[in-house]
Amino acid sequence: MSFLECALFLQRFLGQDFEKMYFCLRTRPLSTGIRPIQNELEWAFFLDTAYDEPELPISLYLDHSGDGLEDWFNTSSEESGSVIQGEDNQDNPKEKEPSEADPMSEEIGLVDEIIPDDVITPLNKTSDDDFLNKLCPDGNNGNHDDEDGEDADVVVHSTYNPLVSWKLQKPILGECTFRLWASWMSDEHSFQIKSLKGEHRCARNYKLGAIVTYKWIGSHYTKEILHRKKLTIRQLRLEVIKKFGIDVSLGQCRRAKKHAMTIIEGTLVEHYAKLWSYGEEIRRSNPGSTMKMDVLAMPDGKNYFSKMYVCFAAVKKGWIEGCRKVVGIDGCFLKGICCGELLCAVGKDANNQIYPVAWAVVCVENKENWKWFLSYLIDDLDLGMGQGFTIMSDQHKGLMEAVKELLPQSEHRQCARHIASNFKKKFGGAHFENLFWKACKSSTEQNFKVVMKELEALSPLAHKYLMDKDPKTWSRAYYQTGRCCAAVENGTSESFNAVIVEARKKPIITMLEELRMYMMDKLFKSKTKGWSSDVAPAIRQKLNVLKLDQRYWQVLPSRLNQFETRSGNEAYEVDLDKKTCSCRMWQLNGYGCVHSVATISFLNRDVEQYVDPIFKRDMYLKTYNYSISPMNGSNMWPETPYTPPLPPKSRRMPGRPTVKRKRDASERGDKHKVSKIGKKSAMESGGANSDHAGEPSIVQANTTKVTRKRKSERIIKAKLGKQVGGDNDEGNCSNNAVNLD
Repeated sequence: MSFLECALFLQRFLGQDFEKMYFCLRTRPLSTGIRPIQNELEWAFFLDTAYDEPELPISLYLDHSGDGLEDWFNTSSEESGSVIQGEDNQDNPKEKEPSEADPMSEEIGLVDEIIPDDVITPLNKTSDDDFLNKLCPDGNNGNHDDEDGEDADVVVHSTYNPLVSWKLQKPILGECTFRLWASWMSDEHSFQIKSLKGEHRCARNYKLGAIVTYKWIGSHYTKEILHRKKLTIRQLRLEVIKKFGIDVSLGQCRRAKKHAMTIIEGTLVEHYAKLWSYGEEIRRSNPGSTMKMDVLAMPDGKNYFSKMYVCFAAVKKGWIEGCRKVVGIDGCFLKGICCGELLCAVGKDANNQIYPVAWAVVCVENKENWKWFLSYLIDDLDLGMGQGFTIMSDQHKGLMEAVKELLPQSEHRQCARHIASNFKKKFGGAHFENLFWKACKSSTEQNFKVVMKELEALSPLAHKYLMDKDPKTWSRAYYQTGRCCAAVENGTSESFNAVIVEARKKPIITMLEELRMYMMDKLFKSKTKGWSSDVAPAIRQKLNVLKLDQRYWQVLPSRLNQFETRSGNEAYEVDLDKKTCSCRMWQLNGYGCVHSVATISFLNRDVEQYVDPIFKRDMYLKTYNYSISPMNGSNMWPETPYTPPLPPKSRRMPGRPTVKRKRDASERGDKHKVSKIGKKSAMESGGANSDHAGEPSIVQANTTKVTRKRKSERIIKAKLGKQVGGDNDEGNCSNNAVNLD
């Protein structure tokens, strides 16, 4: 009989409804043995209890009024400390831990399922390594409260005398029976417990702040002090009181904060000292990988960390064999204790998803460090002078100059979103922004010139500003064909930065390990994905959109595989043999445009047969054909003869350091402040509630100047009045008045 069947049976048998069911354990009284029956799990526990001793009866209680006994048996169970195995404790959600989904349990061979890269999961695969997580923040989402914290209301036991020092206090034999006898073992340097009575009957003492040392507080709050820059001493004191129930002083917290910073600096030195060993472990486990590190050698013999470059052999081989010759390059700031920037080079695979190739940690983003990063990237990817290669980046001057020097024959595209944000600062308004994006996405030079003429008629300065940015770097009309990439934004680098946003808050080796394990996991999971077609699922989705739009176009045949596609006053030439269209989009993206799809559908042919081979299954498998070999833990890294580097010296920029992040113009929202200069209130201008309602208001043109003039006259009168009052008696002051008119 199930729980619901039993409830229905009891309702029919008694002839009345009831709200809840309870039963009492045989070995306990009603005050401590009452248990609820509200679901199948609790019903199964009741049956097991009843059948353990079937010859003895068990009591079953029904609640007809609906008042409930939850508060009663919850309080009783807390006092008794009993735990029932198998009981569904709904009042304590902290004891329930969500079951983590096994990634290997997913079905292999997904059909046209795209796992977008914007679904970001935090990188936290190094949480088990004690060394790598010494300076990492805890994953408690800012909740610094102890899960097993005591209540705020504390009852002090009467046997404790706060006026006597804890060193002079003697145990008072009261109602509490807890006793512990131990002796010091000098040979073993430890205490040995002789006897123990563990039952307590007294309250906990919370006023033992003198016993707690500042070192103990600093060691417990090292990570909070490190990652919470705005944690004040008073806040630290309140958190210690709230978490441990110990009343500490502000002086203890001040010394604890200094002690925590000393621990952090020592741990950080130890962290950077293992960089040489970490690089040697990469070379040992993954032969052919590139790991380069530069240090600053000082005259006193000390070495300071400067920069570090990492590129795994499996990743660069996959990019060379299966990815498009387009790489997005960008830099992002490190958010944790390790200052500096992370430079990254990210490509695109056949499924149009990100494929990180190489990354480097530098102290500052400048031309010298960009040249250093690009020089190793050119050697790893065999780029030469950049012939047939495209770079997408922002408008950083050092990066642009480095690309011109090292890759003079490459195509350098600038991210259109960065140009649009700078353009919006000088020329605000939706009309200017719409014209910019229209010119940016124009695929032919004729359409680009038409849009720019319209912009020039609207504002010659805006036209000059965009033309000075070199349209060959931000407009599709001048992009080189054959790259199979028509993107105008550096979305690959921005997506990768979003993936590693949590890893950027960790120390340098921990962050590099998170990146390595992210790529190792990505290479493995991508091998097991199955496609229902020979074309990548992401490209098939784009083709499906084009198939819906092709119904507005009319196709006119000219020769065997040459056609004219028309819609209104627009017409384009399509050549299926050369896989070209006069709109240039087919040559830019590699999978087709609406005109080519309309032409292919007109012939009842399969559109996927005309997709570039770079988007096929074979190229995707070549990209993920290799794998990153596993590495040993930090306790097994090999020793190196090099001098351990010290953490880089902190750079202090001129001026007062900023606290908040400088937001972009697009992030500020639509807040608009209206100036109140020159405006008068309703009472001053003769409003409805003023004494001069209905009278014409007199507004002076130069209100500010008049106000300042009257103020200066009052000051002069006050000064002259004081001088006259000092030279004459009080009765004669009125006769010496000064007329300023």
